[in-house]
Amino acid sequence: MSAPEPMHPLAAIAMPGLRGAAGPQSLRVSLPRRDIVQLMVRRGADAAFAAAMVQAFGTAPPAPSHATTGGAVTIIWVQPGAYLLTAAEPGLADRAAVAFAGLAAVEDQSHGRTTITIAGPPAREVLARGCRIDLHPRVFGPGRAASTTIAQIGCLLHQTDDAPSFDLTVFSTLAEPFFHWLLEAGAGSGLVIS
Repeated sequence: MSAPEPMHPLAAIAMPGLRGAAGPQSLRVSLPRRDIVQLMVRRGADAAFAAAMVQAFGTAPPAPSHATTGGAVTIIWVQPGAYLLTAAEPGLADRAAVAFAGLAAVEDQSHGRTTITIAGPPAREVLARGCRIDLHPRVFGPGRAASTTIAQIGCLLHQTDDAPSFDLTVFSTLAEPFFHWLLEAGAGSGLVIS
């Protein structure tokens, strides 16, 4: 299994600093390095898979359209029987392969997917410019996740806290056009890239 690239795929175009209008309500954008692993549970192995998840990561698999965190690993429900695991520390794919041997297909997606984190008061408004789902806090709050289309690009959207902060995970080949859309959509609020 491979390790993440030493540099974020957007590092060359996402120079730190302010873009657009300045202000205290600016959108904060960061490019976290993450190991990303996709799991597909084998038919009939749901109960054993859930037990292995608790044993390996200290949490049960999340409910549909939700995410949970066990230690330093976040588990995101993607579709029935499919989950995405993310972690800042390397080695997640190897750890998952051992934990779910015979229970799930384990595929390292660290090179194939890219995460962009946005946070701050304008985050929902900026996402609404390209997202087709209802992001109102009554409907979509911390711990919620959805596979959706944002700016015509497939995205796994995960709200991580009340700031609000969102992790946006897209295929790496589409990360650059997605990031350009994000810069344009957030320019009116101002973006602080770190």
